[in-house]
Amino acid sequence: MKKKKNLKRPEREKISAMLLNVAEGYIDIGTTIEEKENLLRSACVAWNTSCLPFINREPTIKQYIEEFKTINNFDEETAKAHEGDIRLLIEQKETLYPDVNIQIVNARIEDAGEEYRVLVASVIGGI
Repeated sequence: MKKKKNLKRPEREKISAMLLNVAEGYIDIGTTIEEKENLLRSACVAWNTSCLPFINREPTIKQYIEEFKTINNFDEETAKAHEGDIRLLIEQKETLYPDVNIQIVNARIEDAGEEYRVLVASVIGGI
């Protein structure tokens, strides 16, 4: 009797790896783990916004920037710069992963000794 072979499942890229590809260089701007996590959260906002229907993106960006400005007590110039970052990250996600519609519900950075590790929790199909 022949031994039945299992089908080899294709390797799927992890969402954390995809997020790091989208935010390449952006998260590294932070010099402390707290700063890196703040930048990671912004990258997650951009990722999730890119998963919305196109018609909902602009109001979502505007609302996020207003809340960001209020919570952080930032001036208009800083808020505009952050909005530019968010828009660039959305564009990068759309370029690299246009068909990925997986929402990120949580992300954090873990100190793994000589390097940092990004941990992501996500759901398929949105929240």
